Amino acid sequence: MRTEIGLGAIVLGVVGLVAMAWIDAVPSNPAADFGADVVAALLAALACAGGVALAWTVRKWELRVEALRGWVNLVAGQSDLTRREVAVEADAVDRVQLAVIDMIGMRLDQQSAVYRRLEEVLNALPDGVAVVTPEGLISLVNAPGRPLFGGAERVIGKSVFEILSRQSLSEAIAQARAAGRPVSAEIFTVWSEAVPATVALIGEEGSALLRYPAGEAASHRGEHDLSLHDRPSPPMPLTPETPLAALPALAIDTETTGLNPKQDRVISIGGVRLQGARLFRSSTLNLLVNPGRTIPNRTIAVHGISNSMVAGAPYFPAVADDVAAATDGLVMIGHHVAFDVQMLRNEMRLCGREWLPPHCLDVMLLYAALFPEAKSLLLDDMAAALEVPVIGRHSALGDALTTAEIYARLVPALIGRGVETLSAADLLQHEAAKRLGRAGVREIGSTVL
Repeated sequence: MRTEIGLGAIVLGVVGLVAMAWIDAVPSNPAADFGADVVAALLAALACAGGVALAWTVRKWELRVEALRGWVNLVAGQSDLTRREVAVEADAVDRVQLAVIDMIGMRLDQQSAVYRRLEEVLNALPDGVAVVTPEGLISLVNAPGRPLFGGAERVIGKSVFEILSRQSLSEAIAQARAAGRPVSAEIFTVWSEAVPATVALIGEEGSALLRYPAGEAASHRGEHDLSLHDRPSPPMPLTPETPLAALPALAIDTETTGLNPKQDRVISIGGVRLQGARLFRSSTLNLLVNPGRTIPNRTIAVHGISNSMVAGAPYFPAVADDVAAATDGLVMIGHHVAFDVQMLRNEMRLCGREWLPPHCLDVMLLYAALFPEAKSLLLDDMAAALEVPVIGRHSALGDALTTAEIYARLVPALIGRGVETLSAADLLQHEAAKRLGRAGVREIGSTVL
């Protein structure tokens, strides 16, 4: 009913304004009959009523939007509704937008303050404290606990198994799970040094908290990234209209014995899960594969994976199930992704399986479409242009992480250009491929494996 009244007032107002324009357009004629005068008078009254109704409706709409701004500020905990100085010409929508920005900024500031207090509490503890994800990624460590992990600038996101024995830590976690409470255990480093620790489980997914004797005074403060415990939602059914903002994907990279898909083999597979532009660093694929043949020296010089490193690794059939599970229902994101997909598809066929992802997006082509003036489409140069930190370059997982970071930066740019769906992104990359082909560019950036 309220909507109908508002629409009626607007219609009446528009009709009234048209009537006023008509009256002004009709030339004055003293000889006109009385009927014309009556019509003119009625139209003039209608114009006045319509103008009043339109002004009332607009004013009512502004009051409702202003009330919304008040509620936003109230949720933000601000009693002063004019906290931010607003330009005189700002309308009601501008005011609401500024209020929302204020609220977001205030919430981020509050969150930062909470984190600072958490760090102060953790750093004041006399013992070392570390938290690891079910995959063994370090998500939190306090200052007294830093010396256990060496002098690295940053340990968050690294594997705890670079320092601690996987077997001894897994056994301690299993004991805590069986006991239903924290347990004391002796954990060993990879150098066979014993570390007395208390191990407690966190939640149901298998994260663990470790408490152990503090090391020598640390040069770095504690750090944390508890988002490493977040998990992506199960993949949704893909359609051409699936929004990029919610697209379930896996940034993937392979290291191989060479660049010929017909004869070369996969030796390493890396992947990191994405949901839209959000990375889930805890959901990764990191496999070393024995190719069953000698790796050429020129290839070893690029990615550093030697024959001795893969000698004890499983052959591809032993990891085929892991690859299939990690890629099921996900869009493959990659740099020259067609090469990686072809190599994996060949490996699957060699062990009697058929595998093909539902869709692929190539960051090189999407980047070329968004930045047609770019002089280089090499992964390193794209990363530098988008201010993406490059870690572990020429390793499968390192390149997958770099690719994921690049894609995460491209998503908002794509959406900003109106490319909002999977089909729109697919069309854009096909257009970029045609343009690059016409320019005589076939294998831009193909100097890497």
